[in-house]
Parts: sequence; structure tokens; C-alpha cells
Amino acid sequence: MAYPSGRWEGFWEQDPWGRQPMQQLELHFRANGDVEGQGYDIVGLFTIVGTWDRSTGQVVMRKHYVGKHDVLYTGYPDGEGCIAGTWEIEAACRGPFLLRPVLQFSGEHEPIQEWKPKR
Repeated sequence: MAYPSGRWEGFWEQDPWGRQPMQQLELHFRANGDVEGQGYDIVGLFTIVGTWDRSTGQVVMRKHYVGKHDVLYTGYPDGEGCIAGTWEIEAACRGPFLLRPVLQFSGEHEPIQEWKPKR
């Protein structure tokens, strides 16, 4: 099991804020099991450091908001290339999250499009 390094997209959810996207998210999964990254969301700029397990796919990451608080993310592969799990702030606040790699396409192939019949 390996995750691609590069651009990712994702979101976290929290009542009453709803689903909040992570923007310009970059994640780098190192061969030694480290993961690091950065991005921003509604709370602000953040950095990510953590670990990933090649055998299980488990990811444990700490998101640090510059000048603010930290959030612990624990997730597993969902079977479709994404990482799904739970974020937590000091056991008092938690919710779900989902991350997925942004696929890069070469000029040879077009991305798969939904088929719609012509009328």
C-alpha cells in the first residue's frame, strides 16, 4: 500500500460549520513512513506532520494551524484511493474527514466523463 505524493483535496466536518474544504493541499508520503504537507482552510494556514503505515495504510497526522491550535487526524484507506477517518482536538471536539489525491492526466488520455445521451 502506498499513497501518491503531491496535490490532494479533502474536507473535514464539524457541527455547526458543516463540511469545510482544505485548499492547496500538498501531502508527501516518504518511504520511511513519514508524511508532511501544507495547505489552508477556513481556520487558516496549516502544516501537517505525521506517519503512515505501508502494511495497513493507517495515517496519523498532526495539523498545526500557524499561531493557533493543533488537530490530530487518524485515517485508513477507504478502498478507492482515499483516506477516511476522524479528526480530534483534545478529545473534546471531533468529526469525520476525507482526503483524496488529485489525479494528474497526461495529454494522451482524457479524464473519464459522465456519459449523457444526446437528445
